[in-house]
Amino acid sequence: MTHTPRPSAPSRRRAGRLLLLAAAALCLQASASCGARSELWIPPPLPPEPECLVDADCPDHDNLCHPVRCVDTRVYQGELPELPPGQPMPPRVCIVIDPIDCDDADPCTLDDCEPLTGLCSYGPATHDLDGDGHRAPRAGTTAGEPGSCGDDCNDASAAAFPGNTEICDGVDNDCNGIVDDGAEFIPLQKEPVRISGDLAPAGPGGLAFSGESYLSIYTGTSVGFDMYETRLEADATKVEPIEEQVAVKNADSAGGPIVWIGDRYGLAWQDRRHGNYEAFFTLLDPNGGRILQDVRLSQAPGFSVNVDLAYNGTEFIVVWQDDQSGLFEVMARRVSVDGEPQGITMQLTQDGGFNDEAPVIASGDKTVGVAFANGQAGLQVIRFRTFEQTTLQPHSKLITITDGMTEAVYPKVIWNDDHYMIAWYDRTAANKAIYATTVNEDGETLVPPTALSQPGGNHSRYPSLLPLGDRALLVYADDRDNNQGYELYSRMVNSQLQPLSAEQRLTNAPYNSVYPIATFGPEGNVGILFRDDREGGAHHVWFTRLGCVTSAGM
Repeated sequence: MTHTPRPSAPSRRRAGRLLLLAAAALCLQASASCGARSELWIPPPLPPEPECLVDADCPDHDNLCHPVRCVDTRVYQGELPELPPGQPMPPRVCIVIDPIDCDDADPCTLDDCEPLTGLCSYGPATHDLDGDGHRAPRAGTTAGEPGSCGDDCNDASAAAFPGNTEICDGVDNDCNGIVDDGAEFIPLQKEPVRISGDLAPAGPGGLAFSGESYLSIYTGTSVGFDMYETRLEADATKVEPIEEQVAVKNADSAGGPIVWIGDRYGLAWQDRRHGNYEAFFTLLDPNGGRILQDVRLSQAPGFSVNVDLAYNGTEFIVVWQDDQSGLFEVMARRVSVDGEPQGITMQLTQDGGFNDEAPVIASGDKTVGVAFANGQAGLQVIRFRTFEQTTLQPHSKLITITDGMTEAVYPKVIWNDDHYMIAWYDRTAANKAIYATTVNEDGETLVPPTALSQPGGNHSRYPSLLPLGDRALLVYADDRDNNQGYELYSRMVNSQLQPLSAEQRLTNAPYNSVYPIATFGPEGNVGILFRDDREGGAHHVWFTRLGCVTSAGM
């Protein structure tokens, strides 16, 4: 006996409609038989069509975490879906019955349900990427506080955890809020090392240390601008292969802020492979090898440029300036440790009237702080605001740090134990120095703008900051010595922005030494990537180091 398959519910419904339409057409053509003088008979409306006949008609019917069933609404006693006013309830609908609840009320676990089995799983909510047995705190919490789920003050270093012994290594080993207690930093190399090979002009983009080696990121050109990387041993020896290309070739790549988070690097930059400049992100392994393909973060028309990057212990946060609305505004995007964009792109500024440019970001205990320049050529102010780490919603009010009477430009920001420190340089003030202020997470100014350098009648520019908890290391460029350009200097200041050391000259060759980027390295050393023009004025990228010294002999 041959079995004839039963038509599906949608097929039967379509067939019924076709029969009604055919009957109506026959009536119109044969008016005598249908009644020439009577109105066209219109049948009563069809009853509501069933949404489903069996469970398999329902979407996600095989998801055991949210079981979906096809129920008869005429006898089902549970809650039915809400319909628009006037719309009748179908005789059969798909509803979720008794979803699996995996919430264990513990903020320190990630609660999940496996759709194929309907079983719950519970993993840790925080990371231990450096493998020291201590987990980082949840985003928006302070290490060790109740509900933080982690007591590691620095999950990017296995040498930092509560109870460890403090040594001179650029790390807060004992998590007391102070890095290399009492240490100062002096030049370690007589001559810097040239990084950028035959590429010129070239400029620095980012520098980070993995615990084993430095990774330098820089932009250079032979035909078009491209982004490159060179790895350096702890003693500044270059590691083969040298000058590896990072981004798409001939895309006019630039930027390169890079962050080490314990087992991988996060890297952000801008390029215009799609026409306009857009913001991109990727992950690199400890040797600088690519872990994933480039992730495009910005999508709107216009330029997305001046990219910066921070890590809050759970996620990366990328900021950039974007002119999609006609004026530059500051945008941001969260990115997971696996390189997946999270949430939506957030617009952090909405001032109107003037451009918001050169944004920089640092992660605090419970917030992220973003500083930027606002204004136009000849008259710019530095502004600052804090945002929630997990949502990027505003936490503090927007504050204007400078008075608007001069041209304050290119801020830098760090988190230093319990406050943000924002530094910038001023192009037109009577004292063309490096200035800084400190602000807490609620946007309250702790120390007003204070000059950190004293260039006399000359200029200090391009600050770079490293936090040490109770003090900070400042590296910058200055042309006071009239050595045919700028030289690099460093100075230690305390949390009140008062000097703890003299201004120390770091470079000595003719022509410019500018754009320093400083990071902590091994044994308390500080690595500095910078542009130097000593070879006939050609712009190359160089690397030098400072060494850690203390009276305690750490």
